Amino acid sequence: METEKRPIDEPPPPYTNKKMKNEPLFEEEWSKIYPDELIIPWFYFPTATSKRVDTKKIRGIYYQTQDFKSDIGVTKNWGMSLSPVWWACDMKRGFRSNAEQRGFYNVVVDIGDGTMKGFTTSNLRAFLRILRQQCEPGVICRQGFPF
Repeated sequence: METEKRPIDEPPPPYTNKKMKNEPLFEEEWSKIYPDELIIPWFYFPTATSKRVDTKKIRGIYYQTQDFKSDIGVTKNWGMSLSPVWWACDMKRGFRSNAEQRGFYNVVVDIGDGTMKGFTTSNLRAFLRILRQQCEPGVICRQGFPF
């Protein structure tokens, strides 16, 4: 059976314009958001496997600009810092020049299990817009960490 051939400039069928279940709604180097799931790559040490978070379990989303001086003891390139956060790998965290002007933020997600999940984003506005749509209504979302 031969498939129907379409001219190259003809638009694809309507079903391809929608996001498929397995396509991310948001994606960058440090996170991917799918319907009902946040994936944080390079999370676990030393295996560098991803952390999968059910977005319906997220209680709080906290963020602040990356700043070397104020991040000392609060963030870490990878692993647990002096705060109750496990940080996904970002070897440039805290070492980017002009991070604030370039839009780099540290993000912490709290799902109420005792250890918050931390990672980087460079597109905070889009990240928050998409993630909040996947979370339960009333999820806390604010600038500044809760610790």
